Amino acid sequence: MTETLKAFQGLERDFARPEANKELRTAAGNTARGGVVELVRAAEASGVPVARRVATSIRVKSDRLPVISIGGPKKVGAGGAPAGVLVWGSEQGPKGDINHFAVPPNSAGYWIAPAVRAFASSGALAIYKRAVYELQRKYGLV
Repeated sequence: MTETLKAFQGLERDFARPEANKELRTAAGNTARGGVVELVRAAEASGVPVARRVATSIRVKSDRLPVISIGGPKKVGAGGAPAGVLVWGSEQGPKGDINHFAVPPNSAGYWIAPAVRAFASSGALAIYKRAVYELQRKYGLV
């Protein structure tokens, strides 16, 4: 996709380039929102008590590629811990002797990795790629 984005940089700096980038961001955002739905569903079904609260920190980032952010400073823990501190424990369980996550360690992931796999096989990325291709055609890049 990096090569594709570079092709869009070749557009004239007039109206076409900002408009094309805006349309790319819209397509990427629509795709990412589908990923958010999958992540929230997976967090709720994970069995990790804090995963549902960490999932409230999920955000779609404005980019020309689908980008989702999980974590950050939002306080979601029972004691006010930020989501960024809890995200990997909610995904893989405890790393030390003390288990604050009420689940055993799971390096394969409880909710993020399974959601990403499900999303990748859902066809959503193919829809995004098709939208990018249509934009390339619209702007004479293919």
